[in-house]
Amino acid sequence: MSTLTAKPEGFKDAYAWTGDVLAALRGSLDHLDFTEILPAILSERYEPGARHSIAVLGDRALPDVHTAQGLNGEPRVTVSGERFFYLPVSHCVEKQLALEYTDRVYCMAPCVRLLMEGEDRSGRHLYSFFQAEIEWHTESVDEAHDTIESILSGFASRLRARLQAAGRLNESAQTRLAALESTPYERLSFAQARERVRSVGGNVNPHAAGDLTHAEEMALSEASNAPFWITHYPDGVRDSLYRRNGDGSFATYDLILPFGEGELATGGLRPDSGADILAQAQKFTAAPHRYYADWKQRTKLQTGGIGFGVERLIRYCAGASSVLDLRYAHDQGPNAAINPNLPAGGSTTGAF
Repeated sequence: MSTLTAKPEGFKDAYAWTGDVLAALRGSLDHLDFTEILPAILSERYEPGARHSIAVLGDRALPDVHTAQGLNGEPRVTVSGERFFYLPVSHCVEKQLALEYTDRVYCMAPCVRLLMEGEDRSGRHLYSFFQAEIEWHTESVDEAHDTIESILSGFASRLRARLQAAGRLNESAQTRLAALESTPYERLSFAQARERVRSVGGNVNPHAAGDLTHAEEMALSEASNAPFWITHYPDGVRDSLYRRNGDGSFATYDLILPFGEGELATGGLRPDSGADILAQAQKFTAAPHRYYADWKQRTKLQTGGIGFGVERLIRYCAGASSVLDLRYAHDQGPNAAINPNLPAGGSTTGAF
């Protein structure tokens, strides 16, 4: 398979891989009785702990846009218009709201997320991207893992058939798809994952209360030939809202791909009550998620789910070295300005 690049000769491969991956993923979800819903692109509410961007609506005309330079010479933009809405960082709350009216849902949700320092050189991060947001009624992390593994196993089988029919199934793709079918995936607690970093020779984060660093995650991924879960995250690590376990940890999980590909997805069971939603949200914001808490208190619905990074899944299946290799010719937004070859300190992060 030729190396994919975000150049004219690589665009054709990027479009082909995207079409095949989306068709196979939708086929697997449909087989498991998930209903596709349309994502809500704008919202009056924001996600606690998230780094949001805003869409400004004009009044029968384009909003007024003013550009200037900040104190350090960085570009600063102010926009005047009639109304504003938050752009989605994920579709985590919205897909839960849909489950008041149906049992299993998913959507391909557009997301806009500001990059942190160095993420523009990671090969895994984009300013704007898509997540396969999946949610259903469940009370069990084990059941959630089983369901997600069934989704990915069915996806791999369908994608293999599509690639084979098109004459595009090679040894690399076969190996990667076979790994997705190697269920059940290993399940490591956060503490076990940190201990394994030591055993595979990775550099352990000296801040024991913090999250796994990118280097730690990559050490675990590079040492694995199959996907695996990291579960039972301690308090203070996550910046989203999840159900509390009896031992004080949270019922949240990451799915890590093998072969050095790193994290594919994050998910978990949702908080038990409106009161717990407000208590957790207050750690991230002075204006807690009141609407979400009221909905939870009224419906008493317990759900769980996950969000797959669609571009990351395509990258994995295609064997590309970076999600930037799969950028489309029609993507003329901030992703087009990411330059992974810039040295540290020369990042485009924060320019948009």
